[in-house]
Amino acid sequence: MPDDHPTVRAAFQGLSPAEVGTILTGTTTARLAAGEPLFLQGDPADRFFLLKEGWLKVTQVTADGQKLIVRIVHPGEFFGFAPALQRDLYPGTCEAIVDSEALVWPRRRWQAVLGAAPSVTLSIVQAIGRKLDEAHDRLRELSTEEAARRVARLVLRLRAKAGEDALETDEGIELPYPLTRQDIADMSGNTLHTVSRIMAAWESQGVLGRGRRKVVIADARALQDIAGDED
Repeated sequence: MPDDHPTVRAAFQGLSPAEVGTILTGTTTARLAAGEPLFLQGDPADRFFLLKEGWLKVTQVTADGQKLIVRIVHPGEFFGFAPALQRDLYPGTCEAIVDSEALVWPRRRWQAVLGAAPSVTLSIVQAIGRKLDEAHDRLRELSTEEAARRVARLVLRLRAKAGEDALETDEGIELPYPLTRQDIADMSGNTLHTVSRIMAAWESQGVLGRGRRKVVIADARALQDIAGDED
């Protein structure tokens, strides 16, 4: 395999060497330091990606100037789907949360990658579907749910998505990447003041642990009770 990174091997597991060779033709690797952008909102959508290691956040600035974090990208995920949506510009900014590495395809390879193997097409379609589902959930919660429930549901979703990358600590289950309270506010559609008040209360009640720039779930059952019907 031209790229023997374990995440890349897992992404294309079961494909023949010829199929993998076709898929990886023309790829490069982008290495990002924490806080470094991979692309900016409004940049030409001339590439698409697979995250090899690290974590990224995708943000959008709305017409009224509000900044929203719309997605956390985990290792093994395809992202940068502008070609699939027939967009010429990226609708958001993608930035490294920690030092990260991504596999990069030029846009002209989009059709060739989709046609190389049905399993790759399925993975990309499923990733787009998850992104749309998350957007629908977010819109519903913003219009119907109170602030604490939105934050609780967000933290539980992040925990579920982190899977085995989440860390067992003395304080509880720690998300594997740093998130500030401003990040939580940007993801949940709340103000920083509201999120700080909610999370401080949860820390004093033992629902969350006191991690430095990390979200630590100390009492998952209590958080689920706050979230209501979230699985």
